[in-house]
Amino acid sequence: MLKIKSAVFFVVVICGVHGTMAQKGTQSPYSSFGLGELGSDVYTRFASMGNVFLANTDMDVVNTGNPASYPYMSAHLPILQIGLNGRFSNFSTSTTQTNQRHFGINQIQLGIPLKKNWGMAFGFKPYSFTGYRITKYTVNDEDTTQLYVNEGSGGIRIANFGIGYRPLNLTKPGIVTIRVEPKDTTQRKKDKLPISGTDYKRFSIGVNGNYLFGSSQQIRSAEFIPSTSSIFNSRVVDGLRVSGLSAEIGANFQFGFTSGDLVRTFSVGATYSPGANVRAFQDIYSFSYIGSFYQGQSVAVLDTIQLIQDNQGSFYKPEAFGVGFEYRFKPYKSSGMLSIGLDGRVEKWSTFSTTFSGEETLGGLKDKMSLGLGFQWTPITEGFLPTTPIFSKLTYRLGFNYSQTELQVKNNLGIDTPIDNYGMSFGIGLPINKGKSNTNINFGGNIGSLGTTENGLIKEQYLGFFIGLSLTPDNSNKWFIKRKYN
Repeated sequence: MLKIKSAVFFVVVICGVHGTMAQKGTQSPYSSFGLGELGSDVYTRFASMGNVFLANTDMDVVNTGNPASYPYMSAHLPILQIGLNGRFSNFSTSTTQTNQRHFGINQIQLGIPLKKNWGMAFGFKPYSFTGYRITKYTVNDEDTTQLYVNEGSGGIRIANFGIGYRPLNLTKPGIVTIRVEPKDTTQRKKDKLPISGTDYKRFSIGVNGNYLFGSSQQIRSAEFIPSTSSIFNSRVVDGLRVSGLSAEIGANFQFGFTSGDLVRTFSVGATYSPGANVRAFQDIYSFSYIGSFYQGQSVAVLDTIQLIQDNQGSFYKPEAFGVGFEYRFKPYKSSGMLSIGLDGRVEKWSTFSTTFSGEETLGGLKDKMSLGLGFQWTPITEGFLPTTPIFSKLTYRLGFNYSQTELQVKNNLGIDTPIDNYGMSFGIGLPINKGKSNTNINFGGNIGSLGTTENGLIKEQYLGFFIGLSLTPDNSNKWFIKRKYN
């Protein structure tokens, strides 16, 4: 009964906490395009490795990026996972610069191993953020200046529910033979020395159902300075509310073997998200007024130019697919584990559009392509002793990522310029009570550059940080076990 109450409590908490995710998740002027800046829904562990996650099947983490990973969670040990992130950004042009920062909850997830070869997860994570303010002054004559302000806020989030199944979980003992040099170097023939080993093959599939919800607002204002009762200013408030569904499928295949002092594992993961028309509602309020929103004056609305409320339509969420590889190498003698991962992903944002009142509007974006390379090293993965140094228990991570974003912005020459993103990440993982629990805390950071200052464009240089907690019960307090009494 206590565990049931704990699960119910988590559901109540998660429904309340997702409201705190509504903070402004970006300050980038590039979030004025499309649905905003696409939010990173990657958990801290993977963000520290160059956003590499597609082939990962670690048992102590909820990897919502590939639902085929759910069956690999430790049996009877559910995972409560919380991620937070923040970012310090410097935005610059060829003549000016400004600093911005934000911090908030990245995701909250609950992973549940249902039974052998089955697993599920649900929770909340970000999809996109809008948050910017751009001002421009134009001198009309010696006495009057016109102020143009373009600003936006809001965000779209995902409530995800997924399930995974592992139909193939084959482990078989075998005999591995290696060739060794004889002691007598004059002997040409090499002997074969049998060494006991084990090899295995595993295959899993999974599906995520995603409910997209949230709202964003873009405001365009034009005011005259000084503002008087004889000069009319204007404002357009354009709101978008989202409430619709999408899906994602994933697969993972891995094989491994032991040979002598070595353990090798190779894993391939893939995901596909089909394109979907997601239900949305449009609200537009356009009006003229006197006074000023930006000069500390009271505002009086003179005339409503346009008013549209609850105009139901849709936006097209583009299809996306990705492939990832992971190679693990573990020498027995050191008890260490080295992991190398490589991910590639494509999102077809060139097909993005919105449709309201039967009229389709293209988004003016291009396809997004991302590459990530990540490394993870744990000096000691088992056999902890009280004298084991803390630095040998930690997991160290390093990653590199590059993406051709979906943005294509006209510069001062009227030329469409692609906006690229380069980054490097790093982090550590700290196990809590290793051997008795899978609980761990992860810390990470990244540095990178987005855009350019050439020909009137804006460049963002950023420093990000991540904090993640994956909390599991103690191994002596496993869930979902049918107790037997004599």
